[in-house]
Amino acid sequence: MSYIDASVMVLALDPSDPRSSRAKERLEREGYKVISELVLVELSSVISKRRELLRELSNEIQVDEGKLIPAILLYMVKRFNLTYRSTGASKPALPGLGRIYEPMLTAIELSGILRLKTLDLLHVAYIVILKNRGERISLIVTGDEDFKKAEAGLARNLKINIELID
Repeated sequence: MSYIDASVMVLALDPSDPRSSRAKERLEREGYKVISELVLVELSSVISKRRELLRELSNEIQVDEGKLIPAILLYMVKRFNLTYRSTGASKPALPGLGRIYEPMLTAIELSGILRLKTLDLLHVAYIVILKNRGERISLIVTGDEDFKKAEAGLARNLKINIELID
C-alpha cells in the first residue's frame, strides 16, 4: 500500500516537467493509494498560485472559480483512484503545553529520529497515524528528493520505503 505525496500529484498536473508522464503512470497503477488532508492542502496551495490555469479551467468546465480548486481535488482523487484518509480531530496532550492536533504531536515526536523538512515530517506523521489505525502503508511515492536522505531512518524505524519519481 502506498502513500502518495503531493509532489507526485503536482508533477502529474505539470506537462512542462519532464517527470510528468512518470508521475501519471505511477498514479494510474493499480493498487491501494492513500492520501491525507495534508496532501489536499498542499496541492490546493500549489494549484491556487496558477491563476492563469485556474481561469482557463473555470471557463472550460464552467465552474465558479471559487469552487474550482475543490473540483480539481475531487477530479484528481477520482481520476487516479486515490483513497482519502483523515486522522480525525483528536488532540492528545503535549506535556507542559496542553492539547495539540495529533499529526503535529506525532511530527514533534518523530523530529528527533528523522531529519526532515516540516512538510515532509508532517507527511510521515500522517502515515504513522494511519498505520496505527490499520492502514498497511509501507511505501511513500514522492517526487521530493529530500525523502531519500531519510530513507534509512524511515525503513529502520517505521518500516516505510521510498519510491522516488525522478
